[in-house]
Amino acid sequence: MKNSSSNKEDYLKAIYENNGIDQFVSNKTLSHHLGVSPASVTEMVEKLKNDALLEYKPYTGVKLTEAGLHITIKIIRNHRIIETFLYDKLGYSLHDLHHLSEELEHVKDAVFFDRLYQYLGSPDTCPHGGIIPTKENYHETAVTPLSEYQVGASPTIDRVMDDSSVLNYMASIQLSVGDTIHIKEIDTFNEVTIFTINNEETPHRLSHKQAQFIFSAVK
Repeated sequence: MKNSSSNKEDYLKAIYENNGIDQFVSNKTLSHHLGVSPASVTEMVEKLKNDALLEYKPYTGVKLTEAGLHITIKIIRNHRIIETFLYDKLGYSLHDLHHLSEELEHVKDAVFFDRLYQYLGSPDTCPHGGIIPTKENYHETAVTPLSEYQVGASPTIDRVMDDSSVLNYMASIQLSVGDTIHIKEIDTFNEVTIFTINNEETPHRLSHKQAQFIFSAVK
């Protein structure tokens, strides 16, 4: 079971990953992202607000304060450096990266992470396409979820969140970061997007929920 500190960090990371630097992230989005009840979100948001890590706007949501951003950048940076090391150097799959990275990101040695980052060649992004943030550069470049694209659009997959079901599905249809999809149809009743990948003709289906975890840098 995760301790209270880990739970708080999960919320901070979820807010960051949903562009909670520049805009407010709704409680509904956090509930969806973290797989927890709305009541749990409300309770944790109140704690983080009391810790001055979040700015809360009624009926709108939350975004990170300067103090919250400072803490979150370090957590995200450490996590993604570890992910890159595990993926590039040790051959872990995208699916297996997340939980081990969460364990290792709590190492309290800034020099270790700086040296590991340099050893990896100072990469700009992690294997999931998220930026490896610094104090100067901490805005995600891929912030538009696939759920916002319409029929006829051809967005590139630039980032995917660490969600097991989404990563497993992407692997099953051989969809990867860097691929381009072509949206052929949107079934609004069933909340499903039908698309092809790159130059292939085989149609695939993506639920609205899954599409909210995959991002493109093109608006």
